[in-house]
Amino acid sequence: MPQMDFTPPDFVEGNSTEDIHERMMANLPEDIDDTPGGFPYDMTMPSAIEKSELIEFHLVRALMIAFPQFAWDEWLDMHGQQVHITRHEGKYATGTLQIEGEPDTEIEKGTVFLVPATEDSPAIEFKTDEDCIIGESGVVLVGITALESGADSNVKAGSISIMEEPLDEVTGITNPEATSGGTATESDDDYYDRIATEYENSRTFLGSDADYIRWAQEAGAGDCIVDAAAEGPGTVKLVLVDQNGQPATEKLLEDVYNYIVSPDDRKERLLPTACAELICVSAKTVLVNYECHGLQYDETTSIEEIKKQFEKALKTLYVSAKSDGVLRYNSVRPLISSIDGVKDFEEFLVNGAISNIQLKSEEYPETGSCDFD
Repeated sequence: MPQMDFTPPDFVEGNSTEDIHERMMANLPEDIDDTPGGFPYDMTMPSAIEKSELIEFHLVRALMIAFPQFAWDEWLDMHGQQVHITRHEGKYATGTLQIEGEPDTEIEKGTVFLVPATEDSPAIEFKTDEDCIIGESGVVLVGITALESGADSNVKAGSISIMEEPLDEVTGITNPEATSGGTATESDDDYYDRIATEYENSRTFLGSDADYIRWAQEAGAGDCIVDAAAEGPGTVKLVLVDQNGQPATEKLLEDVYNYIVSPDDRKERLLPTACAELICVSAKTVLVNYECHGLQYDETTSIEEIKKQFEKALKTLYVSAKSDGVLRYNSVRPLISSIDGVKDFEEFLVNGAISNIQLKSEEYPETGSCDFD
């Protein structure tokens, strides 16, 4: 649920610079010159400007930050603190790097490797997690972590190919598999949703599906599928995705399990006593490719911006699709028309057809390619 648009109260109206200055001129004694360019006119105009800014800008902002549904950034964080909800910080992508070169070449912990920059994007940097030495085979594998948090550091296999400070002894660099786990700092809208949940009367600690979803999200998951009695009475399985809609990493699975079960401190345990076992697994994703041809849009947007807004809207739709077990074509298609600046389009396809995508109990839709023109 996005935050609400704020409508200033009635008492803010009529306080533009012109309105205030007009009232000031009307209140001058009759024998004082009030013509534009006169001394009283010029001397009172700065006060009118300052008062208008105080009312129309600063006072309005002060009213907005007093309520979580209108607050933003650090002001929304303060509302979260009141209900003991903390904004999720961005996470750093991790992966494995394969380095080829002369045997016995040492690579120190913290050595930086990069995805080369392009015309459209800057270089993406990763550092090695530990010291390593190229073995007799001429190859070594080492764990890497992105230097900056965010989804952009989730790069495809084979993307990392250069060193920040090249070594003559290193002849080949690649990441055999895609890096994963990088997420952006939680948005105001998503953070507000969790804050609002704290005020809902339906919030419980009984172990309902809603409880498990809330607990998983509090631990850093983007969403989860709850499979009650997955392996018989007393067992619950959570099928998890991260905040990018990607299958949960081992680290995220561990974080969710420890948050709910709290194996080291039973007083912090959220898992109901009647539940003997919690199982956390990564979701299996169903790749969904989209095509939109004959796009007509105005000068306020672009193909890339339309793709960005479309992919953002899909994340919200995937939540309901997961619950229904189907990603409906008729639910996806209108997302294009709802994007600001889009006038019309001729054809829209999901996986090359006009059809729904069926989702099994542990499957979650994943956005593949977006071929828009």
